[in-house]
Amino acid sequence: MFIMLDAIDGGGKGTVVSAWKEYIEELGNPLFDLKNYWEQNNKYPDIHELRSYDFIFTAEPTSIGIGKTIREELIREGTYYPPEAIAQAYSLDRLILYEKIILPCLAQDKFIIQDRGFSTSLAYQNAQNKELTFEKLLALPGNALALKYRPDYLILLTTEPEEAMRRLSAREGKQDNAIFENLDFQRKTAATFKSPGYQEIFTQAGTKIFYLSTMGEIDIIKQKAKDLLANIINKKA
Repeated sequence: MFIMLDAIDGGGKGTVVSAWKEYIEELGNPLFDLKNYWEQNNKYPDIHELRSYDFIFTAEPTSIGIGKTIREELIREGTYYPPEAIAQAYSLDRLILYEKIILPCLAQDKFIIQDRGFSTSLAYQNAQNKELTFEKLLALPGNALALKYRPDYLILLTTEPEEAMRRLSAREGKQDNAIFENLDFQRKTAATFKSPGYQEIFTQAGTKIFYLSTMGEIDIIKQKAKDLLANIINKKA
């Protein structure tokens, strides 16, 4: 099974991912955190290193190679790179991730849980430049591959953009300083996530979409997230 999680910046993805990891560990299932592996080793693992893990947690952009360049240069506040170049970089980073990790893990019937993905590119890059239509974005190789191997479930977190910006400003020493972290852009992407045209790309490909509110107390959000994942996993079982 392939689950993709997405939201605007400050939308609560970290809280939900943390809750899901807790739930999986409570069930006694081994999990592999690819993001932690990247940070510790600055490379991709060999696929055999994932053999004993049932659940694989991954994220986009990656933290190595092109993904690291995206994070540290292409989308940093104070820089300007053409939106088309940023879209192509995300696509290539995604293509490598799918070839090295996603597709082999799907072939081994593992549970993959991914923080962001081509779902983000469709919302963010279209909001950054309306000339980057969904059609143009989906024609990029990494995005086309991701649509071909679309997630079984897309979980979209809903948060008021004003609350998301408040959360971002409260992150002591953790601000990403990304070009996307401003209220106007947050409002645009939040609207795209909810738009029928965006949703149809996934539903027509066979993806089921769930919306999960991340407004309110953290403990309540985490419990709702655990309940949703439990429901999804039980359907698979």
